[in-house]
Amino acid sequence: MAIPQAQVTLTLTVLKQNGDRVPSGEVRCLQFMLAFVSGGYSPFERALRPSDGVDGLFGPDTDQRVRHFQASEHLAVDGEVGKNTWKALLDHWTTFEKAG
Repeated sequence: MAIPQAQVTLTLTVLKQNGDRVPSGEVRCLQFMLAFVSGGYSPFERALRPSDGVDGLFGPDTDQRVRHFQASEHLAVDGEVGKNTWKALLDHWTTFEKAG
């Protein structure tokens, strides 16, 4: 039996470090996804901790995590979460696969 599939179109904001001190829901989602696909966190095993780095601020730690993810996926390492980085991140997210 074939698995049903659906095509989805998303409009995602390009995210990058900008010094904003106001937490963002979009950045929180990015941070959560990065923690999950890095293998450092599983929502099936425990609740989020402050050390997981999900605070909604795109600071130096998030920038470093984005760059590490980009390098592990052989993407341009620029710290900017644009089309290619979002696509790679979502590919891992939707298949529950660890990056790299």
